Amino acid sequence: MYDNLQENQGFIDDAKARGLDTLAYHDQKSQGFMLVAGHPDSIRLLGEILDDYEEHGALKPESINSTKSIGENEHAQ
Repeated sequence: MYDNLQENQGFIDDAKARGLDTLAYHDQKSQGFMLVAGHPDSIRLLGEILDDYEEHGALKPESINSTKSIGENEHAQ
């Protein structure tokens, strides 16, 4: 995300002109901000992922330890 509103709005306007959707997210834990643009389906999916992240209070250490790395993922190529 840019530091000023005008630059953020320019990013959003440019994305819309290219047929993209945007998503702005504020992480309460880190106080960080994210502004992304992408295909509407991708942005919708990212929004759902972030909603799940917030609902479940981020990843717990035990779930991180049980997560396979990309190299161990059977679907990775």
